[in-house]
Amino acid sequence: MLDHQAIEQTLISAARQQGLTLDGKDLLDLRTSVAASLAAKERHKQRMTAPAHQWKKPAPRR
Repeated sequence: MLDHQAIEQTLISAARQQGLTLDGKDLLDLRTSVAASLAAKERHKQRMTAPAHQWKKPAPRR
């Protein structure tokens, strides 16, 4: 899997090849979106690999 720095550099170089100039806000938005998407991917992976939840009826109080 690619790390976030490689993804960021790829997106930045693709934008520059298209002739776009990226200022500080654009770079911040890019880093934030990459980090958010990688975090969402990791959360999804954890949900998919987690064991199935089995609900158990609580024991009656005495």
